[in-house]
Amino acid sequence: METSFRQQRLHPIAVGRMVMSDDDLRRAVGDLFTGCERRMGRYLVQMVGDRELAADLLQDSFHDALRARAQLSGVRNPEAWLFGIARNRALRALRRRGRFDRALGRLARRQSQSGDSSEIVAIRDLLARSLSVEDRALVLLRYLHDFSASELAEMTGMTAEAVRQRLSRARARLLAASEHDEGATP
Repeated sequence: METSFRQQRLHPIAVGRMVMSDDDLRRAVGDLFTGCERRMGRYLVQMVGDRELAADLLQDSFHDALRARAQLSGVRNPEAWLFGIARNRALRALRRRGRFDRALGRLARRQSQSGDSSEIVAIRDLLARSLSVEDRALVLLRYLHDFSASELAEMTGMTAEAVRQRLSRARARLLAASEHDEGATP
């Protein structure tokens, strides 16, 4: 049976608000994750309804916790802190899925008027025809993977403003290509 950190009264994280070294914080996050991994994994599956996505979110949550480990020494309930991180990841994934489903729906409506029912193939084709590999990567990371312009700037070495400009131009090219496709279809 799993033991929660709430049941482990003398766990080092839960003993007051002590100052911990970075190595101690890393170990504490690792221990916390090990103690909560199965239960948090079940929670994520229940939230998103997809085991593979839940596994990805579990790893992302651990990564987020590791990056935010400095907060841990000031947290009263480390388990709640970790589940809060997982909850936020799950909610972002659900919002992202909703945006993607709506985008697919819009494309399906456009494509159904022309008799083409392969929405996903159409999206891939439109992206491949209309955008460079670099712009396609930015569009996918921004709109399907929910990275902010600042995060994309960090990934690419560009400024956030440059990322926003490239995304704006990429959206304009996609829109123009989509409208051209609609106009070319009898």
